[in-house]
Amino acid sequence: MAKQLDPLRTTLLLGAGVSVTSGAPTGAELSRTLAAELDPPPSGDDLSEICGIYENRRGRKELVKSIRRRLLGLEPSGALAALPSLPWRAIYTTNFDQLVERSYQSATVDLNVIRSNYDFESIDRAKIVTLYKIHGCIRQDIVDGHKARLLLTERDYGELQEYRGALFRALQFDMATSDTLIVGQSLRDLHLREMAKEVAKLADQGASGKVLLLTYENDPDRALLFEQKGFLVASGSFEDLLHNLLTINPDSSRLVHSSTSIEADKLPPALATVTIEVSRASQFAADEVRLFNGSPATYGDIAADLTIKRGMEARLLKMLEDRSKVCLILTGTAGVGKTSLARSLLFNRHKAGVQCWEHSGPYLFDADSWIAVESGLRQAGRQAFLLVDDCVQRLSTLNKLAEHLGNTEQPHLRLILTANSHQWKSHTKSPVFFSKGIEERLSRLTESDLEQLVNLVERQPKIRRLVEQRFALLPRHQRIRRLRDRCHAEMYVCLKNIFGSEQLDDILLKEFAELSEREQDIYRHVAVLQAMGCRVHRQLILKLLGVDAGSLSAMLALLDGIVEEYDIEPHSGLYGWSTRHDVIAAVIATYKFSDPGELLQLLRRLIDGINPSVWLELETARSICTTEWGIERLPNPEDQIILLRQIIRMLPAERTPRRRLVRKFLDANEIDKAAQEIQLAKESIGQDHVIDRYGVRLAMARAEYTRGILDEDRIAMLHTARTLALACINRNSQDRQSYRIYADVGVALARRAHDVSVLDDALARMREAEQTIMDPELSRDRRSYEQQARSFRSSLSE
Repeated sequence: MAKQLDPLRTTLLLGAGVSVTSGAPTGAELSRTLAAELDPPPSGDDLSEICGIYENRRGRKELVKSIRRRLLGLEPSGALAALPSLPWRAIYTTNFDQLVERSYQSATVDLNVIRSNYDFESIDRAKIVTLYKIHGCIRQDIVDGHKARLLLTERDYGELQEYRGALFRALQFDMATSDTLIVGQSLRDLHLREMAKEVAKLADQGASGKVLLLTYENDPDRALLFEQKGFLVASGSFEDLLHNLLTINPDSSRLVHSSTSIEADKLPPALATVTIEVSRASQFAADEVRLFNGSPATYGDIAADLTIKRGMEARLLKMLEDRSKVCLILTGTAGVGKTSLARSLLFNRHKAGVQCWEHSGPYLFDADSWIAVESGLRQAGRQAFLLVDDCVQRLSTLNKLAEHLGNTEQPHLRLILTANSHQWKSHTKSPVFFSKGIEERLSRLTESDLEQLVNLVERQPKIRRLVEQRFALLPRHQRIRRLRDRCHAEMYVCLKNIFGSEQLDDILLKEFAELSEREQDIYRHVAVLQAMGCRVHRQLILKLLGVDAGSLSAMLALLDGIVEEYDIEPHSGLYGWSTRHDVIAAVIATYKFSDPGELLQLLRRLIDGINPSVWLELETARSICTTEWGIERLPNPEDQIILLRQIIRMLPAERTPRRRLVRKFLDANEIDKAAQEIQLAKESIGQDHVIDRYGVRLAMARAEYTRGILDEDRIAMLHTARTLALACINRNSQDRQSYRIYADVGVALARRAHDVSVLDDALARMREAEQTIMDPELSRDRRSYEQQARSFRSSLSE
């Protein structure tokens, strides 16, 4: 859709959906808010009907006042913040709010605004964009003495026929001379269907432009109905579309203001569409049920006081005041609260007046644009923080940003990152993360944290109603003791004990049992693939399970809250699927793929169906080679080797499966097979630092396990291993593992030849490398090998 759009000849028609990311309610939500203010509350969520009832009961002045309370004060974020960066033909909106106007004002881009017939005389279409407010503006209504009125009730529709007729003629003119993009309308919306009929009439009358419909929901059946009327329909977010438009049209990327900010807080439009602004997100509604089902806290949850203040939080906030540190990295296993703590820290900085952003998960990370933002902040003397959750997926580009921040004296943009511990350790990182960063590992809750958790349950009625009765009846000191002793202060286990009479596993299994057989099959496959570390996506599930694409939308609706779909690359047809938490995925996978034979068959089908042209499936191939729930989980090593060879045949240039295959043979002391695979790997993928290290291990294994040779031959083989290990260090001096393998050779020579000189040389090289690599793991390695060296010297002296 982005490729087919030229903003200069595109008229926008915006519905309520586009304002939701800026904190505005949908029409149904506004209806429910109004209804809740009436006693008794009327049923239904048709806005014009509820407004009519409200006006009859309490008068129009109170109706307008209530709606203004909900809509005034909103600030544009996401796609609306980036809207002025593209030269639209015209904009029509059914929304009362002033988000579009504020966006243009903040970006210092001129905008004509037509709110009623009385505004037409001021229009200057030739020079600047015009915004037509089809249903009026929140600032103007007859209750204030204006001639214009908000279109709220059925009676208002009759009063505004002349204005709507004039607007339709303006829209007709724009459609005859440009394309039309409709955004933010539900395919189920009655008004959209009526509009479709009018659009079809315009096409019959000779309108030359295309009509494009972007909908947030994926509903193929209803989409087809609109396509039959001549619409081009795509599903996805407005943020996604604008992000792609700005990527295609980079010359349009003038800076866009963030809300509540001065000049320094502007974001490039491409960033505005993929960035969460804490000041806006903290105003969104909290969801205690979702939160205590295992999802990370949102900024709305934190603002609503539904989370605890971790004991380490005050200390971490003090650390963030140190301008010489460019980043804070929160690590730990899944479910320990890394994301919630990071967002709590960011929310605290936001309340202190610091600009705070979070990179939105599915999108690529643009280091160059953030470097430009830091420069703007520095020039204006403003401070800001950026959170990148699950940062390992974006480490290559984050390394670039970290290098820039590390080379800038007291940078004005600093980072908060979260990562799973094992992933953080195993990836190559910029030395800046160690020299100018703080790594904090989260594990168990402290005594203070446990008290905070119990206090939260006691003081928040919304949370208290979710608490399991037996826990609620315990005295306070027994609640804390139960969490500390029985749950070992593990965050996720604590939540299980507070909010369920049985283990969370049982709750999940009961939830699973309530689904239909087809829904269960989708759920368990999404869960096991997620547990494997795969980026599960729609097409992958279709291939594995043979699900009919037409029934997919209905199936997802039935799995609402259990399996969620999110955008990855909608323009490429890539939509991600996931359970609501990695820990939940692991629990379901444990019970529903407990049969190794079934897991083996799944892995075979998965590998057979890999599409190398889809980058997500290449990531899947790598994940199943390395994660606990992938090939490693199969109990039979022969099955593991067969699957690794299967991946290599399909993806001969992939390094990961070749590395794992070599390691399998080395671990099994199958020296000849390991040597053969190392040779094949070198021929297929060229020089590879991991394969090179395995070459060192192979030489050491030959020295240890070859039969019928003299001891001097074994020592000669170890010296060959020494030469290979030094070559590894010379080729990749930033790789901690290269120093480890060299030290292992030194240990082997000390044992067999009673010579610690190679081990001493390895230790000296480690000490020197620590100054540049700055990875604390390297320091721990060195201390361990130093202890072994002392033991060897002690035994030699005896």
